[in-house]
Order: sequence, then C-alpha cells, then structure tokens
Amino acid sequence: MSFPGAGPPPEGVVPNLEHPQDVLKSCNYVTQALTLVFVSIFVATRFYAKSKVFMVGYCITACVAGTYGGGLNQWEVRKEHAPIFFRSGYAATIFYAPMALTVKLALLSIIIRVFGSVHKKTMIGIYIFIGMLVAYYVSGFFIKIFVCWPISAYWKGETDKCLDQSAIITADAIISFVSDLAILLLPTPLTWSLHLSRRKRLRVIGILCAGGVATAFSIYRLAMILHEGKSANQTIVFTKVILSGNAEAGIGLICACLPSISALLVRRKGYPYYGNQSHSTHAEFSRGEIMMTRSFHVETGKVAKEAQPDVYDLGHDEAGLVAGGQANPKSSLSSRRRSGSTG
Repeated sequence: MSFPGAGPPPEGVVPNLEHPQDVLKSCNYVTQALTLVFVSIFVATRFYAKSKVFMVGYCITACVAGTYGGGLNQWEVRKEHAPIFFRSGYAATIFYAPMALTVKLALLSIIIRVFGSVHKKTMIGIYIFIGMLVAYYVSGFFIKIFVCWPISAYWKGETDKCLDQSAIITADAIISFVSDLAILLLPTPLTWSLHLSRRKRLRVIGILCAGGVATAFSIYRLAMILHEGKSANQTIVFTKVILSGNAEAGIGLICACLPSISALLVRRKGYPYYGNQSHSTHAEFSRGEIMMTRSFHVETGKVAKEAQPDVYDLGHDEAGLVAGGQANPKSSLSSRRRSGSTG
C-alpha cells in the first residue's frame, strides 16, 4: 500500500504534507539557538575549544535535520526529504561521541586538578574511569561511522545492511547515565573530607557537582529509547535523542566553565586579598583553605607556600574556586608580624 509521506501514517490519520503538524520542529530550532548562545557566553570566559567545536557541529546538523523533517511526524515528511534527514541524523551521531567525551573529560579534569594532591588513591580510580570512557567513546565513534555498509544504507533505509541502531543508542544512553551520575556524586565525599566550613564545602560541591545535572536528561533519554526506540515515527524519536544530547552536553560544557565564572565574580566583588596577592611570589593559606590556581589543586596543610600567578588571568587556567572568606588576610598579616618580630 502506497502512502504520500516518508512513512505510513497511523490508522485514521490523513497526512498533510503542505501544512504538517509541528510536533518538535520549532522546539528543535529554539533549542539549537539557545544552546549556541548560552554555551558561547560561558565558553567566552573559559576556552574548552574542542568541546565547543563539537557542540557547534552537533547543533548545525540538528538544524539541518529540522529543515528536512526533524520534529515532524514521519508520515507528514516528504519522501525526498527523508534521506537528507537521516543523513543529518547520521552526522549528529558522529558528532555526539567526541562531544560527549570531551565535555565529560573537561568536568573530570577539574575534579582531578582540585583534589589530585589530596586524594591520590581516589585519583587512580578516576583515571581508570577516564580510560574506560575513552575506550568506549573511541570504539563507539568508529562503530557509528561504519554502522551500515555501505554507509549510504543508513539514509537509504536499508536496515538489513546495518547494525542494530536502537541497541547502539541504548548503550550510549546507559553510559551517559552512569558517567553523569559519577560526575554528580564524586565531588561530594572528596570535598566533605576537607577541613572546610560547611558553607565552603557546599559551595565547592555545588560548583563541581553542577555538571551532573545532565543526569536527568540521560535518564530521560534512556527511558524514552526503551519506550519508543522501535517506533516507526523515527523523525520524532531521533529529534528527541538530539534534543536530550543538546541538554546533556550543553549543561556539562557550561558547568565546566563555572570555576572561571566564579573567579570572575570574585574579581567583580573586589576582594582585597586576591588583588594584593596576585603578583606576590608566595601565598600563605591557613588550614582548610581551598583555592584553584594554575595547577587547580587543593591545599589542606597548616601553611602551604606556592608561587601564585594572577588568579584572574582567565585566558589561562587560573580561577578562584571558592570565593569570599576562604583566605584570611588577618592570619597572613599576623604571620608576617611574627616573622618580623623574631627577625
């Protein structure tokens, strides 16, 4: 039985190719625009260039997919548009693997730089976790490239020449959920073991755990794929997958920039300690003080001396992770007075 659109309509539904129902098409365009705008604003203060490039490519392919049927019911998509839609979807799956990997590595690298000198044994586990992520996403990248052979079978609908794409997307959703959950939970016990006030601990946890908010979208994508993965209305299902990928990677990339945003806010507030210490050769931290510098590590000793570059040179790796009250100017002043009196 023939039908006018790219797919058979449900029983009793009459396709309207001239004025198709806008299910997710407008939502797709708005999401891509907002993702590009907000991610660009945050990345302007912290250059995670590779993640940004993959994100832009992902958004462009999503916009192309939207132009050729993404967000519309498949039975209201013109037949000649369907191959272009699936070709764009193929490109989006290629972009997703390196985009998701670089965003997760950016978030995990912040945790490593902050706690690496304090929780060395835990860092070994994190490095193993990173190795597993790299192995999965690199292998998944090549699997997605050659998911069909010939590759053109992907957008020609020759499913007998392709691997089980639903299983691949499900595996992606499971890995994303597990890794996002780990990023969400990992900083909490690490931060709570430090000698910090409760307010400072919560602030550090809030900054470092923010990237784990993407877990909610990972859960949504996993549930959606399990429920709708075999649906014949693939122009809607695939658009939902793309939008959840936008949310997951976009939130993660923005959160990877939060330490630099925190540093910028501290500078705007004009805390005198940072301005006075930015060009000194040594800095003194009392027990329990935490700060992100060029090496992004935590100092928890009674007194730690280290050369400090300008913590607000946001073109580099300097950033104040915990602002306001984390450093005590009085203790530094009293230390200098004591050293002067003994000398």
